[in-house]
Amino acid sequence: MVSSLTKDTYSFLASHHFVVTSGRIGGLILALLLLLLVEKEVTRAVVRSLPLSTGRVFDTAAMPLLLTFAVVVIERFRALGF
Repeated sequence: MVSSLTKDTYSFLASHHFVVTSGRIGGLILALLLLLLVEKEVTRAVVRSLPLSTGRVFDTAAMPLLLTFAVVVIERFRALGF
């Protein structure tokens, strides 16, 4: 399973341009981040009596997306020569 996933990932990345792939991945991550933040604000505005742990769930879910988005942005700048 792991080697199949690795081969599929490698063949996908080899057959697609870096700019298109990183742009789509970055756009998807950005859309997910915005959706998550909007959902957090709507939940906080609608239900005032939620425990603090509910707000931390949204923060925990957003952290890997933020890190991945940062990696995509750094790689885009590196590819441009900055």
